[in-house]
Amino acid sequence: MKLRNAAIAAAALAIVLPSAAVAADKITLKYLTAWDNRVQGTPKIAYKFGDMVKAATNGRITMKFSGPEVIKSRQQFQPTSRGVFDMNLSVAPYYVGTTGVHMAAFALHADTEDWRKKGYWDYFDKEMNRFNMKMISHVMGATGPDAFHVLLKRPLDKGPQPLKGRKIRANGFYKPVIVPLGGSMVNLNGGEIYSALQKGVVEGAAWPVQGAIDFKWYEQAKYMMRPRFGVSPYTVTMNMDRFKKLSKADQTLILKLGHDIEKSAPESFNAATLKEIELLKAKGVKETHLSPEVYKKMNDGFVKGVWNFAINFNKKSKPRVEALYEMAKKNGDAPDSLK
Repeated sequence: MKLRNAAIAAAALAIVLPSAAVAADKITLKYLTAWDNRVQGTPKIAYKFGDMVKAATNGRITMKFSGPEVIKSRQQFQPTSRGVFDMNLSVAPYYVGTTGVHMAAFALHADTEDWRKKGYWDYFDKEMNRFNMKMISHVMGATGPDAFHVLLKRPLDKGPQPLKGRKIRANGFYKPVIVPLGGSMVNLNGGEIYSALQKGVVEGAAWPVQGAIDFKWYEQAKYMMRPRFGVSPYTVTMNMDRFKKLSKADQTLILKLGHDIEKSAPESFNAATLKEIELLKAKGVKETHLSPEVYKKMNDGFVKGVWNFAINFNKKSKPRVEALYEMAKKNGDAPDSLK
């Protein structure tokens, strides 16, 4: 009888051990970032998240990072959707050709906790689900509407169009700022800006405040437009098939840490932004100011312009952006009119 019981116990152990071994298997997630570490979103969000996950799992789950040297920044949405990569750090302007819904986040306030309460976060998640992806984080790169500025080779002109006749590195997101101020846009990747400034292809560059030091743009552009403007939401997504393959406990952990980094990162970005401004000043970069009247008109038009861009750029997602706009307007978080 003892031998029989021992045999039964051994057989049961043989059944349990494989599943336990599987549960303890190490996981490496392939994480694709839109930028290298010269753009602060990469270390402050992607690398930081990787460290948090590794620590929380005692090294069982780790990240293998790749960047734009593997897949160009504006071409990363589809490889993540298809599962070539497991995770992606990006921004909505890079995939607005696929969906404009997340572009609308740039027209909202810089408070993702409030987004969660009002349903915006879930709305963005649902949109990603359409493309076989799961939202992990929507991280703000600033604590207020002051994440962006324009670096210039010479000071602003006087009058209602202080950028009149100047070519500025920008994309559709910046159009409501650059065009009303008289400038024209040239779309360039971050790595192309220094050469373009040096050769006179552009006379300025619109970009998040953080970046000019690492890219050394201050060597070519000695002025920065003030006041600053805009919020800066980064998106962190995971391929849905890969997410579903995680255990329920790991899914819960990944989402919890994604939420944690949403709460902690903005202050870190804000401190880095203020430090960057001081460093730029130390490098001889001076502030050049819009008049209060011009700034107010530009800023009022900027939010409307972002909403219109999000709604109209992509015909397929237009109805869904319009529904989000109505939700935001009802909550008092969007203008009553976009005209």
